[in-house]
Amino acid sequence: MESYDQNTPFMPMDPGGQGYEARYRFNEHMQVTQYHCHDYYELYIHLRGGDYMGVDNKLYMLKPNQVFILPPFCMHGLSCTREMHNYERAFLNVSPEVMRNLSCGQLDLNQFLQAHAAGGHYTYQLSDKDADRFVHCIRQIETAQSNINDAVDRFQDYAHMITLVNLLCQVIRRTIPVRAESASGNVIQDVLTYINNHYTQDLSITDLARHFGISESWLAHEFVRFTNRSVYNYILYRRVMLSRRLMLGEDSLNTIAYQCGFSDYSGFLRAFTKIAGISPSQYRKNLSQYQRHEL
Repeated sequence: MESYDQNTPFMPMDPGGQGYEARYRFNEHMQVTQYHCHDYYELYIHLRGGDYMGVDNKLYMLKPNQVFILPPFCMHGLSCTREMHNYERAFLNVSPEVMRNLSCGQLDLNQFLQAHAAGGHYTYQLSDKDADRFVHCIRQIETAQSNINDAVDRFQDYAHMITLVNLLCQVIRRTIPVRAESASGNVIQDVLTYINNHYTQDLSITDLARHFGISESWLAHEFVRFTNRSVYNYILYRRVMLSRRLMLGEDSLNTIAYQCGFSDYSGFLRAFTKIAGISPSQYRKNLSQYQRHEL
């Protein structure tokens, strides 16, 4: 059985911290990242240097000033066949708890953003003016967020985040979403759709190759090229991510393991610990403490 080591961090959003982080980044050279997801919102703007962004089974050609609204547990990742050069972007990561606070009792931002994502509306094209405002807010938060124990600085961060999220809400209301590249004839996108609908069931690369009438070797190569994960890796990762989401509820860990497609708890424990670097029970304990802290 192949290894399922991962490079993507797997922890609740900033445990014990402020529940948000803002970053502006420029890399002269950068390798493509694996498809991944997390339990917080990622509000990401592409400025230059990227080729494609994959979101679940959709693929979007990247253009300057293109913003992505990626809700919790949404699989995504950069996709290209080469090393990227002069890759410039900025992003704000926000926990659902902080997003709820940003709503100010006026608009349920979690529901608003999730509803648009459920309709497949993940990305919008910003004007130069709006893109400048977006990046300015992120850089202001990034400058101040190191002093998280200062209530005034934290309040100022919230003011910048409200400005940024309000900008996105207005863009969503007045702008047509960017459409994904056509999936017609793209077998890997069809495979991703199938996996996303069946990953809690018994599923293997042999099953997928037979179902789509393709060779296992071709599928293995093209899937890694598209997602930077093997088929097995991707299925296992999605199962573990689903388990993390289900831990927000009251079901036992044993029940969650079976709901996510693991045949026994020991297999779930090994996979979760390998990917998360922490046991399921400790993760759930940390998650509970973090939610109480933010609320």
